[in-house]
Amino acid sequence: MLKFWYKDFPQYPQEHLEYWRSRLIQHTLLISAAFFLLLTLLNLFFFGAYRLALLDSCGFVITLAIYAWFRRTANIGVAAWAFSIMAAGLICLFVLMVGGSAHSLMWATLIPPFTFFLVGRQWGTVLSAVVFSLCAVVVYQQVQGQQAVTFSNGALLNVIEVAIAHVLIFRFYERSRTVAYQQLAGKTNQMRQMAETDKLTGLYNREKLDQTLNGLLPDITQSNKPVTLMLLDIDHFKQINDEFGHLRGDKVLTQLAELLRSQMRNQDFIARWGGEEFVVLLPDTLLKHGAELAERLRVYIAAQSIEGHNLTISIGVAQHQQNESTEALLDRADKALYQAKHQGRNQVITAQ
Repeated sequence: MLKFWYKDFPQYPQEHLEYWRSRLIQHTLLISAAFFLLLTLLNLFFFGAYRLALLDSCGFVITLAIYAWFRRTANIGVAAWAFSIMAAGLICLFVLMVGGSAHSLMWATLIPPFTFFLVGRQWGTVLSAVVFSLCAVVVYQQVQGQQAVTFSNGALLNVIEVAIAHVLIFRFYERSRTVAYQQLAGKTNQMRQMAETDKLTGLYNREKLDQTLNGLLPDITQSNKPVTLMLLDIDHFKQINDEFGHLRGDKVLTQLAELLRSQMRNQDFIARWGGEEFVVLLPDTLLKHGAELAERLRVYIAAQSIEGHNLTISIGVAQHQQNESTEALLDRADKALYQAKHQGRNQVITAQ
């Protein structure tokens, strides 16, 4: 039902800067139309205040006209100004017509919540200042004339109607704020993911690996828990690029990354080191067990057909030593990998 009254404009998707302003315009126009219609009926049949009924009926017609025009044109700037001027003008006329009696001045409190969001801080301040200045003049005249404060059904209805309008406005604001924060959190998470992952393979990148190692090693030093690192490289990968092209090479890397990820434990951390090299971080794992995992991984990859190629990998394995830096750990694993390459490839070498 509500979707019928709230039109979604393709030029203002939810992530657009003007999306919530377009929603607020429709929101305020629909609320205003309902209020003006209710006030027209009350003033016409309950209070017998025909001049006020005429004023409210004009507001009802103008509001519907702005609403229909906005749905057709999606012109946010003109619609925002049209509504703001109409609302400010009708509230001022209402206050003047009743001389500020029956708590009519409360309607002026609706001007800032509407205008600041619709026409901005500067013009919202101007419109609010104009309306409040008029209210101040009316109150001054009441004070000078020593007008007695009276309470009536009209005053009660004014208080109730303005209170309801405020609740509806701030419900909308809170919803828009919540959705905006959710979108911001989603975008932040997306940007963080982009900054931490390798675009081709979807694995973590080298920068994320460095951050993880630098954050993990101090904890290792204090807890004395073992951490083992694998550095693996695809054997003869350059031949695939040379013979079949880099696009084929990219597909091989992507599929290999998926295979490697499928063999990792929940606590393991895998990243693309660069080119055809990958790093696997094995928390709470001794060198012996890390070497066994590396061997199983080597055998598993050799048994797969990746983009029509039977690949093999060489792996260097090193366990973190007491007070060893990140660079030293990676250097020892790299030397073990170099040794595996030098000794014929397709094997696992552990660093001592």
